[in-house]
Amino acid sequence: MSRVKISEYRAKKILLGEGYGGMQLRSEEKMVFPKGHWVAKVDQGVKKRYKQGLLTVDASATEMQRAVKEWEKKGFSQFLLEPLVSHERQDEQYLSLERIREGVRILHAKDGGVDIEEHPEAVQAYVIKNASDIERISKESGVPKEFLAHVYQAFDTSFFAFMEINPLVVHDGQAHVLDAAVLVDSAGEFFTKNWSEDDVVKAHSKHRSETVIEALAATTPASLKLTVMNPDGALFFLLSGGGGSIVIADEAELEGAGNLMGNYGEYSGGPTREETYLYAKEVIALMLASRAKKKALVIAGGVANFTDVEKTFLGIIDALKESGGQLREHNVKVFVRRGGPNEETGLMLMKDFLEKERVLGSVHGSKEVITKAIEEAIAYIRI
Repeated sequence: MSRVKISEYRAKKILLGEGYGGMQLRSEEKMVFPKGHWVAKVDQGVKKRYKQGLLTVDASATEMQRAVKEWEKKGFSQFLLEPLVSHERQDEQYLSLERIREGVRILHAKDGGVDIEEHPEAVQAYVIKNASDIERISKESGVPKEFLAHVYQAFDTSFFAFMEINPLVVHDGQAHVLDAAVLVDSAGEFFTKNWSEDDVVKAHSKHRSETVIEALAATTPASLKLTVMNPDGALFFLLSGGGGSIVIADEAELEGAGNLMGNYGEYSGGPTREETYLYAKEVIALMLASRAKKKALVIAGGVANFTDVEKTFLGIIDALKESGGQLREHNVKVFVRRGGPNEETGLMLMKDFLEKERVLGSVHGSKEVITKAIEEAIAYIRI
């Protein structure tokens, strides 16, 4: 069975029970920011949040609200608020539990905390084969016995596969879990009520445009996919057909322009004019939001079997029309290579429109190699 990560909020509710004072916030729900001294952070399985600016310490209600709004702009939608636990850096410890063949392995370091990677020699290893081992490990490690026993029980009964508490702070015999990451056995959902599929987080954040296209894709038999790669990229794509899309994206990588790719994805499977318009609208919005000084929009793909080139190009033109002079203001040029049903009419309509708007890069049909448009686009942004 697979290991999946659950939210830090759910992990701490399991570990600390009703005594846990954290609050979970989701973008789709009403968010309330309490007064006092709090820690606010993104809760979507992201590592090293402090270094990425995804955590703020000793924040007021206003500061938390401002931080969450900034994180939402980056595509995050789930957050955690916790009362501040004041402590010194030297009080930070490291603790992890992992299920292995012999039992549950514990790794503990009295020194290190968030800097544990720099002090591997400080880590001590123990194995709990049964509950009777806990007292000995508590004495040797200095982790309070009651806390260690409770954590082990929660770990065992909630089908945890791995748990990391970093940092763990111990004051006057009381343990404080400042940061926790938990992987659970996915099959455990059928045997425990402590967590569910709703608590499982994805390993990466989702951009708003990705969410929009996912929702659109759920309403049509066509294939609509979008991944945001570099919001400040210079190359943006409206690609059609899975195989052709891969070839074009690979060419960008081979040309050393992979880091300039703003997005990847495809529209295929016969989308309507309206569906193509809605898809193109999101990609164009991403392109115009990019801070790159020059940008290229690549409309390309293989030779379609039944996706109508004229119909889908009309949808793309509809989306481009809404941008008006912004395309010229952002130094955008459009490069096209496409083939399939009604290819000739579709290419003519696209070329006429791009010439009129003064954003024409090039337009090619199926007689030209599939990588022609991306090669010309890369040459344009590098001038």
